[in-house]
Amino acid sequence: MKYWKQGFYDTYQEGAIEITEKYWKELLDGQSAGLIIVENEKGYPILKEYEPTLLELKAQKIAELQAYDSSESVNSFSIGNVSGWLNKSTRVGLMNSISIERESGRSETTIWLNDAKLVLSIEKAIDMLQQIELYALACYNTTQGHINAINQLETKEEIEAYNFKTGYPGKLSFFG
Repeated sequence: MKYWKQGFYDTYQEGAIEITEKYWKELLDGQSAGLIIVENEKGYPILKEYEPTLLELKAQKIAELQAYDSSESVNSFSIGNVSGWLNKSTRVGLMNSISIERESGRSETTIWLNDAKLVLSIEKAIDMLQQIELYALACYNTTQGHINAINQLETKEEIEAYNFKTGYPGKLSFFG
């Protein structure tokens, strides 16, 4: 025989309930399979599926949103038949470098997108980087709006049904 009282097994505790060795093993097997052991209204240990709290569900939905926000579904554009993404620090660095190239009298610049070398006019490169920055800002604002909306949801069903893939601007496409 085993004894159960709020997480104590094996040794007798004041107010403990006696359970069979077989049932104790069933409880442990269920726990190993991801279930949790709780007490029913009479204090008897039973297995139950874990139900996350609303805060945990919101955190999970926001994590899914952030993964989507940093994926190619959002973070990509194309130049001709080449697709890729330039992160914030790369965009800022390129804008600075291209501005210096323009001030020194150059008319063309080189931008690398993944493994593709793209030679563009200075003006086209600057215009493109400005559009990408505005696109990135619009995506950021959309993501923040979704985070705010998720945090306002009040039920499990609302959280599960919330579609965070809406409202993002269309991807940019430039011609080489």
